[in-house]
Amino acid sequence: MRKKIAGLLMILVFVSTIVFGYAMWSETLKINATVKTGELDWEIVGGSVIYFDACGLEPGYGDYGGNDRNASKLPEPGSIQLDKDVGCTEVKLIDSDEDGDYDTMNITLYNVYPWYYTHIAFKVHNDGTIPLKIWRVIIDGNAYYEINEHVLQQGIEIDADGDGKNDTLIWWGNNFGVQLHPCRSADISLDITILQEAPQKSTFNILIKYEAIAWNEYESQTP
Repeated sequence: MRKKIAGLLMILVFVSTIVFGYAMWSETLKINATVKTGELDWEIVGGSVIYFDACGLEPGYGDYGGNDRNASKLPEPGSIQLDKDVGCTEVKLIDSDEDGDYDTMNITLYNVYPWYYTHIAFKVHNDGTIPLKIWRVIIDGNAYYEINEHVLQQGIEIDADGDGKNDTLIWWGNNFGVQLHPCRSADISLDITILQEAPQKSTFNILIKYEAIAWNEYESQTP
């Protein structure tokens, strides 16, 4: 009888050990963790935009107002300032995706003519939390990942008035692929020249949208 009781006690101890061990191993482990993702965000800095021949400025207003500039010496780079104030340039910034940052530039050239020239400069700023690269520019709906050389300048010709003839030359420096870390800025500028195909007293509207991409995606997403 004692042997049976002792055996029963050993079985109960063994089973209790297994149950206790299972309870220990099956207990839920809880970990409180917070994961924060990086934000890709950038902007055209509104107060940084300057350009030649701004509409409404009197002739002789520093380097940026008044009299027209002429680029008839193309393909040689550069321009000369005339003593006439016929055309003018207007630039407005647009927040196309309504995220609070300007990303698009609406350029209007009033009363212009062949060889009218203007220059636009501005800053882009990385106000996100991850590095980015300037990816591409979309001009009137067409995407450009680089601007190939045109005569002695880097540029593209577009048909700004939609009559089937290229009437506008757009040029700027090689800023595609420039990497910006958070809180950093980069200077960008572009030149616009009205070509011989343009009729006199033309008003052209050019919509330019800039796009950036995460720095580690640039190579795989660029044709």
